[in-house]
Amino acid sequence: MTITPQAQASERLTLTPEYSTPYNAIIRDDVVMGVSRYFIERWLPVLGPSAAALVNTLRQLDYRCQDDTIEISGAALAREAAMSRRHLYTCLDHPWIGAFVQPETGPRQRTASGKIIQGANRYRVRMDDPLAPADAEHLLDVLASAADTPLEAARRALEMAPRDLWAPDPAGAAPRFSQPRALTALDVLQRAFPGHAATGDDRAALVQAAEDLHRHITLVHDGRAAKIIVPQYFRRRWWPHLGHDLAWAYLWLRGWVYDNPEEGVRRDTCWIPALNSLLAVIGRPREWWRRNVENAAERPDGWSLDDFFRQTDTQKGRDPAHPQWVARQFTVALDVPLAPEDRARHAELVRRWPEIAAGIAEPGSAIVAHTGKEEVRHSETHRPPNGPPQTGTSENGVSAIAAHTGGQGVRHTAAQGSAMPAHRQDSESENPAPLVTAPEPTSSKHPDPPPADSGGADLPAAAAETGSEEISSEWLFDRLAEAFKRHPESPLYRAAPPEIWLEQTWPEPVRRHSPAWQAATGGGVAPRDLVALILAVWGDATVNHPPRYLSWLLQHWQARPDTAPVERWAAWTALADLPIGDWLEAGRQQWRELVPPARRALPFGMDDLAAEVDALSLDASPDEAAGPDGLGDPVGSSGRTMRQIWRGALAQLRSQMDETNFANWLEGARALRYADGVLTVWVSSELVRGWLDQILKADIEAAVSGLAGEPVAVRIVAGQPVLAAPG
Repeated sequence: MTITPQAQASERLTLTPEYSTPYNAIIRDDVVMGVSRYFIERWLPVLGPSAAALVNTLRQLDYRCQDDTIEISGAALAREAAMSRRHLYTCLDHPWIGAFVQPETGPRQRTASGKIIQGANRYRVRMDDPLAPADAEHLLDVLASAADTPLEAARRALEMAPRDLWAPDPAGAAPRFSQPRALTALDVLQRAFPGHAATGDDRAALVQAAEDLHRHITLVHDGRAAKIIVPQYFRRRWWPHLGHDLAWAYLWLRGWVYDNPEEGVRRDTCWIPALNSLLAVIGRPREWWRRNVENAAERPDGWSLDDFFRQTDTQKGRDPAHPQWVARQFTVALDVPLAPEDRARHAELVRRWPEIAAGIAEPGSAIVAHTGKEEVRHSETHRPPNGPPQTGTSENGVSAIAAHTGGQGVRHTAAQGSAMPAHRQDSESENPAPLVTAPEPTSSKHPDPPPADSGGADLPAAAAETGSEEISSEWLFDRLAEAFKRHPESPLYRAAPPEIWLEQTWPEPVRRHSPAWQAATGGGVAPRDLVALILAVWGDATVNHPPRYLSWLLQHWQARPDTAPVERWAAWTALADLPIGDWLEAGRQQWRELVPPARRALPFGMDDLAAEVDALSLDASPDEAAGPDGLGDPVGSSGRTMRQIWRGALAQLRSQMDETNFANWLEGARALRYADGVLTVWVSSELVRGWLDQILKADIEAAVSGLAGEPVAVRIVAGQPVLAAPG
């Protein structure tokens, strides 16, 4: 029978979630994230914290997938994975990412207006865990010596403990399984017995035995939970605060504690045999632990690492097999704390919970509003604690809403093609907001101006649903890289037209109906002044919504053109006028004199310009030609020269390290020569060389090897940087 659309619509089930406590309404313990212990203990050391976080993010986004693929833009995926867009593509270049993720670039089409529509990328994601390459290598040896037939070998392996089938080192070499693809126990069985051809029932029995063996290895039934379960709230809210390293450390420790409400058992303390067992999983040295855990201070926004885990005791000799090991006891949080951005909302919910629970207020409404006559929505005016309010939104066809400010701080908003109805929850969030109050005052010296629209009006409805986005003919970073390569004498502000600066400077573009867009595209502000203002906003760590603040600055400047829009205006305009080729040297110095320490990294990703230019170059420049130092020769499967690899490794390490530490220890390091798998790196002093050898050498080798696609050893020298022939 054919079901009509009307019949299908009538059979839909609509649910409105309700909760008994304000904490549950925000955290939503019913929407959970599960990460297997095998993935954390065996794949995390192989992929590294960042690439593993990307795999986990794509797995958790499966709920948005309608078939066997996930569609999402690169910018949205980077936000979901708590990393920069540039770092996202670095993770997608990891040698073993192909075991989990197969990306497919979305098609580009040119519209009638000359714009290019970039279709959303598609990602095929493996939802269960394949065998880690080192485990497959070890299993091959076990099976080959266990029996003469694959079926009997699989049955004998099933009698062994899962950990006996693991390799000693999860990140160890696997020369017989070097191809980055998903490996199963069946693949290993076929490799161990290449001449065995099973048919019929024997084939079915072999496939079943291989499946049982694969589950036996990856599910790890040894008295602990096979999966670590936490609310999705932890990934969406806390992962950006903690960072990849600390987030994985918390999940690993969560696997050692226990909470079973049905049995009334709740154990939030655990002993781990040695600190190295944790550090080996996340791939970090002891110095990282001392800096980021033992000496970690309370964060400025009111949380500390103790909210998740803290060391409470140490004891030597707990492991009879290793009497010299120092075991450590940890207390691990079983309940995820509220994120700083949700604490004010929780306090408001607590204050109003009696009436919300009684049904007087609507807990499912996204705003305190009602719909009156003629579809007019009455909502509280978003007025900053100081400074001028938003004067209104232009009533034209581009605008998503038409609004004016009436008496008593009430804004009357008539729906005109708005993407959101009056009572709509955020479809991208797992947390339905029971209510929203007026924006809380921030500690910012620059309060954020009120929103000029209801959000999301620039993209068509289809783009909002599929994740596709309308883009300009070129990306801002590509423009900068091309100017850096071909026209280094050109001023920064001439690298791109105003439209690209407005659309692509920040993840959230400047809206087309905003004062900033109208002034920049209508001739109300010179291109140099626009880029100078963008630089000033970028360098201000107190601004929470840069596009809105930029619009407010331009409005304020147009009303008072005789006053400078920001402090040190002459310095900002000089930076905008600085030749782009000077930004990596003189520009960096000027930038650091203007911005606080938290903003020392160059804007627009310009720290990666040198490496990007190498990637864009089709022909090697004269200084990068192959020579006696070996730096201009292609290396490994990447096809890049070692000089390019070294620049890319420095950019990667810069994004992972504290800016001060990078400036003290790695800035100025030079690649001298490369031969026989050894890269010689020069640094300025013996002090720097000793520190890098002890603390960062493993991280440097990992970054270089990952970009090269093969193992590379790093030798660090100090003194006079004399180039010499290999050997």
